[in-house]
Amino acid sequence: MSDLYQILGVNKDASGDEIKKAYRKLAHKYHPDKTQDDKDLEAKFKEVNNAYEVLGDDKKRTNYDKFGTAEQPGFGGMNGANGGGGMGGFEGFSGSVNMSDFGFDGISDVFEAFFGGGGGSPFGGVRNEKQAARRGIDLESVINITLEEAASGVVKNFEHKHNVKCDLCDGLGFEKGSGVKTCGTCHGKGRVYQRVQTIFGVIQQEVICPTCDGLGKIYEKKCSKCTGKGFNRITENLEIKIPAGVSTGDRIRVTGKGEAGYKGSNPGDLYLAINIVPHKLFKRENLDISSVAEIDYLDLLLGTKLEVETVWGKVEINVPELTTPDGKLRLKNQGMPKLNNATKGDHYLNIKVKMPTKLSEKQRKLIQEIKENKED
Repeated sequence: MSDLYQILGVNKDASGDEIKKAYRKLAHKYHPDKTQDDKDLEAKFKEVNNAYEVLGDDKKRTNYDKFGTAEQPGFGGMNGANGGGGMGGFEGFSGSVNMSDFGFDGISDVFEAFFGGGGGSPFGGVRNEKQAARRGIDLESVINITLEEAASGVVKNFEHKHNVKCDLCDGLGFEKGSGVKTCGTCHGKGRVYQRVQTIFGVIQQEVICPTCDGLGKIYEKKCSKCTGKGFNRITENLEIKIPAGVSTGDRIRVTGKGEAGYKGSNPGDLYLAINIVPHKLFKRENLDISSVAEIDYLDLLLGTKLEVETVWGKVEINVPELTTPDGKLRLKNQGMPKLNNATKGDHYLNIKVKMPTKLSEKQRKLIQEIKENKED
């Protein structure tokens, strides 16, 4: 069996998010609507899905890392093919055996490792179509907004392309009234067994049938609208409300706007990653905003009123006399709001002294007089 980490193109120490990201990328690449009946690519899509089914589940991944099995470890004394094999002895062990040491929660997990909850398992029923169906892939997209829009909140409209369940066949992929026959590969069970080499010997493991994808049936007439895929690609206009106080990297979840689910199962979701475009005047640091205010050197000495830009528009401020050039002016509650909170940050003005480019003779004499008086 191929290494599941290699299938997804990730390292064995990859995080859950890294595994999910790699899966989404490959699932998009090999998705059935892009393969155009290419059997090799279709097989690759199934392989990617099966890899994620294991590595995307913490419990299954732990067992895979420990024992090299896609599901859970088994023991040579059991045979999942006929469901009748007994529990063999554990050579080299004495006393009781703790199933949790081998990744099982109980004896039912041991049976499920071999029988998958169906067929010969005394703890589960036969797999059905709903169990074979898989949820649609989540989609991600970046949405750009301005700092002012992030401060006040905004409603964005944009076009979104994605696959939706075919309304003619309800996502099943076949025409209503189509003839149906039992899958010859799995004989209607939707699952088949594959032989897996483990540290305990060769076991037979139950997996989804590659011919019917777990349905147990083969339908003779494909849906005329979706050509058997079960979904169609559409472009729709979405209106998304972005709350005040968001930051770059925040994500908004739009339920049900991901890719269509497999064979009529639930669709995935759309995740919009917020990106606040750089501002030409303002710099944001958490809830606070800073900008540069160019003030005439005489106004710093004498004081003045000044109109400045903030994320909330223009405001008039008082510049006190004898304001130092290396100081800051604070505009209280003129910064960013806290997400889902009425709290606001402040706006800080970093002073930049505006010096004259030249002096008239009269100005020179006045400044000289001031300087002489200061020295006295």
